[in-house]
Amino acid sequence: MGLRIVLIGQAAFAEQVLRGLIDRGDQVVAVYSPPDSGARPDPLKQLAVASGIPCRQPASYKPAAFRDEISAVNADLLILAFVTQIVPETVLALPRLGSICFHPSLLPKYRGGSAVNW
Repeated sequence: MGLRIVLIGQAAFAEQVLRGLIDRGDQVVAVYSPPDSGARPDPLKQLAVASGIPCRQPASYKPAAFRDEISAVNADLLILAFVTQIVPETVLALPRLGSICFHPSLLPKYRGGSAVNW
């Protein structure tokens, strides 16, 4: 079995990251995406649910309860893929191997709300 991974992300970008992890044989133990808004669920959430991976949608990643959830799954790695909310450093430091922030643009040159468009 591969690494125990927690994925935090959103949209098609994070969906493709999840698809790659699943195809690679990694064990994604939890997925976190933004709360639903509108009629269409987030593509990341859809793939997680279809793959039998627990998906939670907290309004914020700052509460102690969120940190406790991440701690409880005993992850090897936390991957952030197109995350628009702040994830506290105390959460990023929890996994055994640390965390990776995977962003869809070249940082810091192309940052902000229109980073992908730039």
